[in-house]
Amino acid sequence: MNYKLLLLNNNKSEVDIITSALGSVFNKLDIYNPENTDYSIDVLKEFFPDIILFDIDYPKKFFDKNLLLIKDLLKIKEIPIIVLSESHKYDEIYSAGAINFIQKPYTNTTLVSNFKTAFNHINVLDSIKIKEVEIEEKNQKIRFQIENELKQRDIIIRKNKDIIADIRYASRIQQAILPSLELMNKNIYEYFILHQPKSHVSGDFYWVSCQKDKKIIAVGDCTGHGISGGLMHMLGAVFLNEIVSGNNFETASDILEQLREHIMKSLNQTGADGETQDGMDIALCIIDCGNQKLQFAGANNPLYLVRNKTLNEVKGDRMPVGIHINFNKPFSNHIVTLESNDKLYLFSDGFADQFGGPFGKKFRYKQFKELLVNISDEPLNIQKEILNNEHDKWRGTADQIDDILVFGLKIK
Repeated sequence: MNYKLLLLNNNKSEVDIITSALGSVFNKLDIYNPENTDYSIDVLKEFFPDIILFDIDYPKKFFDKNLLLIKDLLKIKEIPIIVLSESHKYDEIYSAGAINFIQKPYTNTTLVSNFKTAFNHINVLDSIKIKEVEIEEKNQKIRFQIENELKQRDIIIRKNKDIIADIRYASRIQQAILPSLELMNKNIYEYFILHQPKSHVSGDFYWVSCQKDKKIIAVGDCTGHGISGGLMHMLGAVFLNEIVSGNNFETASDILEQLREHIMKSLNQTGADGETQDGMDIALCIIDCGNQKLQFAGANNPLYLVRNKTLNEVKGDRMPVGIHINFNKPFSNHIVTLESNDKLYLFSDGFADQFGGPFGKKFRYKQFKELLVNISDEPLNIQKEILNNEHDKWRGTADQIDDILVFGLKIK
């Protein structure tokens, strides 16, 4: 690499000595010695050197002025400046910006040694500048990545807010579809509903219709949970309303069979390979209050009846409401004679399937049955509280894995 030296010295004999000494050692050194003794910043701009050798003794009356000139030179470029002088004012010379000071008289060895130090200084500065450029490029990339990540984060936050707002709105719509408290309190003697969606929208739902002395109650568990389960709930509720309002049924099993036809038709289910298997499990009963009779039909879900601390299970058929290998098979219709103070429980699988306890296992139906029997003499509102507390205790810090719905009612 060629270096450019600006030699500020108006003593020709000294210039020749310096030029000869440096030229014999540094063969790639271009030396520029301006003839004008009135040095100024323009000299530096004209040559733009890599290093400056400045004899500040000529003329001596300009000593202080030359110190100021060194400071001015450094403003243009960070250039190593070696000062020659007879002066002993080391502090002033170094504070002016000189990296090396050679006091006269000096030897060629001293001169060459100082220049080697200066060249090392230049190489270090160049390396630093290269590293600074590399670091700045990396910092720019990092800043760019951070800006992009922040933009992506803001987009995600905004989309999440929109999604959550949509889900909450869907939840309000779902709540509006569920039977009103006015309808429930007016037509059901004593009851509780424990409904804990896994998210804002639930795939579990309850449905109630009251016609004179008959009450039709259903608890459904749709495929999936969240939005997909909520959409299936809407289908189920609409079709149940249509079936019951049409009064074209005689048994609980009739309602489930018509519901299955509606769902299969709406989802274009024909039984072909690879088509959607969406549908629902459901427990549905028709309570004839005048005759103290109950009809029950279930798609995968049973009915629990607790009487005098004894639990009787009325099992549903092992097929869902929707496409299935047995979709042409009729649902079974069960007749149960009711007694005063009987407790009926319809539910989804969310409570029994919840993982937890000391070993992280499912709650299971056996334990669920025992719990219902143990609390069956309690008022229905207390039963709900006990079930809720037991679930929370069992689940602990584990995530809720599914929607939970338990519908309990008491026969007057």
